Amino acid sequence: MTGSVTVREASAADAEAVREVAEAAWYAALGGALDPSTVAAAIEEYYDPEIVAAGIEADAVEFYVAEVDTEPDAEGGETVGFASAERTWADEVELHTVYVHPDRWGGGIASALLDRVETWARGQGVDRIACGVLAGNAVGIGFFEAAGFERHGTSQAEIVGTVCEEYEYEFQV
Repeated sequence: MTGSVTVREASAADAEAVREVAEAAWYAALGGALDPSTVAAAIEEYYDPEIVAAGIEADAVEFYVAEVDTEPDAEGGETVGFASAERTWADEVELHTVYVHPDRWGGGIASALLDRVETWARGQGVDRIACGVLAGNAVGIGFFEAAGFERHGTSQAEIVGTVCEEYEYEFQV
């Protein structure tokens, strides 16, 4: 059952749900581009609940979760996505993550998360939002290009020891 989507600031209590969404999204979006053992190692290293909780609580990082109401009048809902961003330059916000559980792809959840980050970025007075998307992530590439991000180059990203091509995207705010 799909209810309304709420995007809110994350708390440390969301760390395990963030890990679960990340794991499902990484395997679905990158399963054909990265070896499954690389995905498993990345989830272990990058989404350990203690590391996620520390990132959520970091003052420099904005971290949001998307919840879907699954039952009427219930407090909170099911966490189905998350996004994180950080002001890295005077004129730029770096979008670190936007992930949605693959069972919820196409439902506007990633767009709702991106809208929340964009609103925050505008409040920071920056000119642009920048992000990197692994070249093998067709889902991510399609999403960012449909959202108006423009590819401005390529770079190399290291995912737990595996070097991958990454596309650099920017969005003017």
